[in-house]
Amino acid sequence: GGPKDTIPPVITATIPDSNATNVPVHKTAITISFNEYVQLKDASKNIFLSPPQKKRPETKIKGKSVVVTFPADLDSNRTYALNFGMALADNNEGNPLPNYVYSFSTGAHIDSMLISGTILDYTTLLPQEGISIALYSQPKDSSVLTTLPDAITKSDKWGYFCLRNLKPVPYQIYAFKDENNNNLYDPIL
Repeated sequence: GGPKDTIPPVITATIPDSNATNVPVHKTAITISFNEYVQLKDASKNIFLSPPQKKRPETKIKGKSVVVTFPADLDSNRTYALNFGMALADNNEGNPLPNYVYSFSTGAHIDSMLISGTILDYTTLLPQEGISIALYSQPKDSSVLTTLPDAITKSDKWGYFCLRNLKPVPYQIYAFKDENNNNLYDPIL
C-alpha cells in the first residue's frame, strides 16, 4: 500500500569517497551504497570510464550497493570520471538516477577543468543522442581510429554533453557514433 514511489535512489555512501585522491591503481574497487535496492539498466551501454581503458569496468549489485571493479590496473597520477548515464534505477519502480558521475584520482589532486556543449545534426539542427565526444591532448592523424582518448563522454537525449575532470591543457575534440562501444571511431568501408 501507500503512494507510488517516484523518487530515484539516494546515495548514502561511497567507498572511497567521491573525489578521493591517492586511490590505489591495482585491484581498485568502488562501492556506491543507496537508501534502497537498485538495478543496473543496460550497464554495458550506459556505464563508462573516462579516460577509458581497453577493458570496460565491471559492475555488480551487492545488497543495496553497486560495486565497480576494473579488470586492468589504472594509470598512476590520473583523474578518472566513472559515468553511469541512465544505468542506475530503483528496483521496484525503476525510477532512474540520471547521469551520475563518480570522480576519483590515483594521484594527489583532482583535475577540475570541464568542456560542455551540444551535438546537433548539421542538416536538421536536431539534437543527437548517444554520440561519443572524445578529447585528445596530443592527436595524430589516426588518433581517433587507433588510440583511446584522454577523455570521453556521450550526449544525452537533448544532445548535451559534459566532459569533467580534465587537465588544463589544449585538446582536439571529435564526435562520432560508437556503435560497438570500443571508444574508437570505426569508419564504414
